[in-house]
Amino acid sequence: HDQLTGLLNRRTFDEQLHGELLRADRNGEPFAVAMLDVDHFKSYNDQFGHPAGDEALRIVAGVIRDTLRSADVAARFGGEEFAILLPQTHQNEAAMIAERIRANVAATTFPCREVTISVGVATCTDELCTTEGIVLAADKALYAAKHAGRNRVVKA
Repeated sequence: HDQLTGLLNRRTFDEQLHGELLRADRNGEPFAVAMLDVDHFKSYNDQFGHPAGDEALRIVAGVIRDTLRSADVAARFGGEEFAILLPQTHQNEAAMIAERIRANVAATTFPCREVTISVGVATCTDELCTTEGIVLAADKALYAAKHAGRNRVVKA
């Protein structure tokens, strides 16, 4: 587990992603990945200090944990980026879950200032059902959300 947020760490996420992709492929089930990034996090740290930034990350992680279904798996992917495995989840349902997380973070009171997140969602398809492919697709959708103005969800 990640010491700061209590969510899974990147290594465990990668292992679980591999297993979930194999299971989805074997059972013919839908599968999605969401990548989340805290908007303007560098300026948050610069303005309020790293301890305040750490607290903001803990709060975001708590919102993610509280919003997800029991079968979903959340991890701190790195820095202010989080990743979520959404087993047995089609693209539209994954986008709805991501939107719920986005809205819950935006509605949460943070100690220093408002915090928002951008989210990219990708689903497993015949062309995309690899660990690298689905994460890359979700990451590209995340950056599309950032370029579209932040505080939004974009589907790959």
